[in-house]
Amino acid sequence: MYNNLLKRGVRIALRSKVNESLITGIRIIDSLLPVGRGQRQLILGDRSTGKSSIFLFIILSSFLINSISSLDGFGSKRLFNIYIGISLNLSKLSKFISSIIYNYFILIIATHSSSSALLNFLLPLIGISISERLRDRGFNICICFDDLSKHSKSFRQINLILGVIPSRDAYPAAVFNVHSSLLERCGKLNNISSITSSGSITSFPIIETINSDITDYIATNVISITDGQFYLSRLLFINSIRPSIDSGLSVSRIGSAAQSRLIKVVSSGLKNDLTNLRSSDLNSSSIDYSRLLTLNNIFYHGHLSISSLSITFLLLLVYRLSLFSFITLSSIHLFILLLTLNFVYLMYIVIISLHNYSSNLYSFISSYCSYLFSIYSLSFSSLSYYSIIIISRNLGRL
Repeated sequence: MYNNLLKRGVRIALRSKVNESLITGIRIIDSLLPVGRGQRQLILGDRSTGKSSIFLFIILSSFLINSISSLDGFGSKRLFNIYIGISLNLSKLSKFISSIIYNYFILIIATHSSSSALLNFLLPLIGISISERLRDRGFNICICFDDLSKHSKSFRQINLILGVIPSRDAYPAAVFNVHSSLLERCGKLNNISSITSSGSITSFPIIETINSDITDYIATNVISITDGQFYLSRLLFINSIRPSIDSGLSVSRIGSAAQSRLIKVVSSGLKNDLTNLRSSDLNSSSIDYSRLLTLNNIFYHGHLSISSLSITFLLLLVYRLSLFSFITLSSIHLFILLLTLNFVYLMYIVIISLHNYSSNLYSFISSYCSYLFSIYSLSFSSLSYYSIIIISRNLGRL
């Protein structure tokens, strides 16, 4: 059953809606561009703009949550990661492996730059077949194809050797069918089709653009297949904005259906505000310029520094209440302050939102957090490592 690398995807009757959020650990994604389990989200951008780092953040975030997810029963709620590296440099592959060396829930299948074109073509098919075997047993899979532009070049090389008539950019006409049939095998199953519970395959294909040209043949093909894309801008990367995700050209089409209701309320309209501020020519003394700096500091991530969903919620809530203008601390210091909040206060907010979600909830949380910051005290007990994970899991279920 699973030895057929070219099998078709599961039919529509056995699929389920994307209603469970995938916590990536990146604040701009979890709040403005959410991803659900079973979604196909494209990552595209120029060379060396942090495309593979997006999936690396997901790996580290899932590794922290997996230690708590195993308490659900048989561990089927764990997120198993599969990384498919196509024609990679050995230096890049060694750095990637060294970053996730302590993660036991990942499978890496990669070829180097001198591998044959046939092996590069078969590698994503092997990875998706392994994902389907785990998905049918109720596990949630997150797979990354790094990258499909090299995969299409390998497919083009094979077809040119076979004498197939080339089409646009010398690619064969079947290159769209190859990528669509590959990504169509991803998705989420319902409870009837799987053995234990509804499994899912979340895919993150990567496309490398040249000179920020997203109208390339392969890029436009994969954009039309997937459920959204993260576009990493080289201009933002040069300006030291990490991650360099362009909020204007990035979109998530179905992830908001699985997003936490609290995050959805506090981040409504924020994507358009960030896009307008980044595209405007602002004066350094204007209020909008300070708002832009505040948002850039909120969404900034250091190297391999992930964020929980609760910290993302509180940072956006503080920004909505305009408390950044009344607190003398910077955004980074405020982030450290939020880590020292008592676990009881945060869980109290989560319990109320679980049992009584109403229009007055947002005003209650706003006034409550305003009170916390008005009495600004460092006497709160430290928030433990596992407390952050528990809060993130509870917020993700809302």
